[in-house]
Amino acid sequence: MNEHLFLKGIIMNINSHLLGDHLKSMGIISGKQLEEALQIQQGFFSDSISESHMNRAELITKSRRGSKDVPMLGQILLEKGYITKDMLDSVLAIQNCQVRELRLLSSEKLALVIQIGFIINSTVNLIDVLSLIMKYANIVTDAMASTLMLLDDNTGELVFSIPTGPNADELKDIRIPSGVGVAGWVAKNQQYVLIEDARKDPRFYQGIDDMTSVETKSLLCVPMRSKRKFIGVLEVINKNESPCFTEDDALLLSIFSHQAAIAIENAMLFNSIETHRDTV
Repeated sequence: MNEHLFLKGIIMNINSHLLGDHLKSMGIISGKQLEEALQIQQGFFSDSISESHMNRAELITKSRRGSKDVPMLGQILLEKGYITKDMLDSVLAIQNCQVRELRLLSSEKLALVIQIGFIINSTVNLIDVLSLIMKYANIVTDAMASTLMLLDDNTGELVFSIPTGPNADELKDIRIPSGVGVAGWVAKNQQYVLIEDARKDPRFYQGIDDMTSVETKSLLCVPMRSKRKFIGVLEVINKNESPCFTEDDALLLSIFSHQAAIAIENAMLFNSIETHRDTV
């Protein structure tokens, strides 16, 4: 497979880098407008391949023919009047820039992240999945410590789950109110945050350092999303061999967080199926 297409495919699977998500995070369109456009696009796909009796070969052939007539998301948003051509061009430029940045990543680092993705997706035990994610998040970014905060859909809070680093046990099950701290900002805006000096950032929440007695110096926090569903954030602090994290670290952790989110969702689905089976 062509290397450019392979890497482009990876970045398109990171939901925070999708065209619609860029437009939403920049305040150009609302979440409601994005969902409406996605439903229109999905309707074209559903209409073109609705025949359930077709075999795989026939389904692929028909889907290939129909895909030529499926409007791209940007085209739908243009036709709905939600964006202008200039807006679309500027966001596409950002997206293309990210593809180029991803191609410049070390092939060894990228291969490591992909390999780790296979490892964390090899188990459906939720605790094992979470533990592996935290272990490898530190390795991917060479971080001193990491935390995974899952979204509580009922309250909007972020809940600490299996943190690592000094005095990590102090953070288990700690809840961060919606919008509070860097993690809260990432959850709200669905964008990663790279901070060289946490103390100078007004979004930084001092309360966590007070609980652990660990001083956060540099910080990297990325959203975790499986398909289009936001499930939490992944945060690493204090890079071991360097003063701060880099844009390469941010891209690698974004790829890793996408794989991790899928592993968590799969494990939770398996757990719910097993629980239902036990109660029947």
